[in-house]
Amino acid sequence: MLILDMHRRGPRNIHRQKVSLNNWQETIKRMWNYLKVYRWKLAIVFGLTTVTTAVTIIGNRMNGIVVDQYIDKNRLKALIYVCIFLTIIYLISSVFTYFQNSIIIKVAQATSNQIRQDVFANLQRLPMKFFDTHDNGDVMSRLTNDVDNINTALMQTFVQLFTGVISVLGMGLAMLILSPTLTVIALLSTVATYLFSKGISKLTQRAFSTQQSSLGELNTQIEETVSGKQLVQLFNHTETTLNKFDQVNAQYTKSAFKAQALSSIIGPFNNMTNNIAYLLITAVGAISIIGGYGKITVGVIFTFLIYLRNFTGPINNVLNLINTLQLSLASAERVFELIDERPEIDDSQAIAMKQSTGYVSFEHVSFAYDQTPILKNISLTANPGEVVALVGPTGAGKTTIMNLLTNLYPLQKGRVLLDGHDVTKIRRHDLRKLVTVVQQESFLFNLSILENIRLGRPNASDEDVKKAAKRANADKFINQLPDGYETILSENASQLSQGQRQLLSIARAFIAESPVLVLDEATASIDSQTELDVQKAMTNLMEKKTSFVIAHRLSTIKNADQIVVINHGEVIEKGTHQELLMKNGFYAKLYNSQFS
Repeated sequence: MLILDMHRRGPRNIHRQKVSLNNWQETIKRMWNYLKVYRWKLAIVFGLTTVTTAVTIIGNRMNGIVVDQYIDKNRLKALIYVCIFLTIIYLISSVFTYFQNSIIIKVAQATSNQIRQDVFANLQRLPMKFFDTHDNGDVMSRLTNDVDNINTALMQTFVQLFTGVISVLGMGLAMLILSPTLTVIALLSTVATYLFSKGISKLTQRAFSTQQSSLGELNTQIEETVSGKQLVQLFNHTETTLNKFDQVNAQYTKSAFKAQALSSIIGPFNNMTNNIAYLLITAVGAISIIGGYGKITVGVIFTFLIYLRNFTGPINNVLNLINTLQLSLASAERVFELIDERPEIDDSQAIAMKQSTGYVSFEHVSFAYDQTPILKNISLTANPGEVVALVGPTGAGKTTIMNLLTNLYPLQKGRVLLDGHDVTKIRRHDLRKLVTVVQQESFLFNLSILENIRLGRPNASDEDVKKAAKRANADKFINQLPDGYETILSENASQLSQGQRQLLSIARAFIAESPVLVLDEATASIDSQTELDVQKAMTNLMEKKTSFVIAHRLSTIKNADQIVVINHGEVIEKGTHQELLMKNGFYAKLYNSQFS
């Protein structure tokens, strides 16, 4: 089936589920599954980090030796050589650090790219029911903002985590060798910081999840307001829209403030414990030197303080970036929710079907959206080449019947058959090439007019596209445009009238050449004169095709081979136009009311 419109019919029960980080370990595991593809690059980073850590340890220890052996003893010439050596190894460390950061950035970008591709690919395969129950803005927020948060975390927090582990282990071992007594003091401050951070993290996890959920609602509000900006102004809805936006924006601001405020507590507490640790180490070291206890020297204290700074530095960096880390975990869970949504899957016994005669039948079909009955025991048959018109009040279930024919929604009761084959047992890819749908509200992409029409049949030549446009009576206005068929359409072709947009959508139906055609109020947005021209073209289009026409203008379906009248989800009348008028039933009253 070729769906020639992005708009959908069905219930709009918005799904605003708040994500909670109940399983952050699993989230991290899934992130690692993406990262391990680049394990050789990560191994290089590991090697570079090991070298830079070793260089730092050696350099810091030599600083202490300089204090004890060179400065105190006035060995100026030897001090110059040592300084030159330290400069060289620090330069090497800087170069290695640059390369490891470059590799991490490339890995982060590649990982984010893969996640974004996985999300978008799964979105293309999700059933229509998913989009009926989820905000467009929230889905877009997950695909853009949440993936960007993951990318930021990988470039910032992951670098600190990855390199920090090596640095902490290396510096911890160096500190222990240098002075076990001072190491105990350093570890006590680290344990205090860890326990405090762990307690705060439980609160910040929930806060950041709420923040991202609120951001999704805010994006939905913005997307709806921008898309409906004309209606907002025409109905003087500006103040109401502003008030609603203020409420949603205030909710997001409140949740963001709470998340940031909680996470910001960790940094100051950590700095306080570090400063206390520095003070205690200096005091204990000074007492040891003055009292002549142990082997602690000024150089040892100097070196140990530098070690401690490099030991707590990675920990401090991670704790100070705790908001980024928690925000990325909340974002990752929201993104993985989309990836885990079950896509449309063909039945295990689905058959390939490349051609069809166009014989369609509905056998005792019943259907409900979220327990709300829409169709009740519908049965109808369309023979090859017949034009079947579906008429009835708005909400009677006419479009739902066509949604079931194209297998957009899972059939709940009964069967829909194409050439005797259950449509749920036909591969969707084949089924949706055999049925072309033109809906009331056209959707055009930000492509040239040529490419928008060619979407109906991607392998069509330029000449085929132009022939289809002529048959749809669109060729005249296209040639009047400055760039003709090469005109690039803006967002949903806002530079064209609604009637012109619909003509392009109809042109796509001409070029599709499917044996089954569905026209869902396809001419409703076209003026009467244009409609007459299009009706003539459609008569040619529907030749040798099984055509379903959903129409409210009953004058357009008088020549249909069969008119099916639907009300409250049930077929109440069938027959030709003249037969139904003679019955003087529901159809006759509906028809006469339009021409009274």
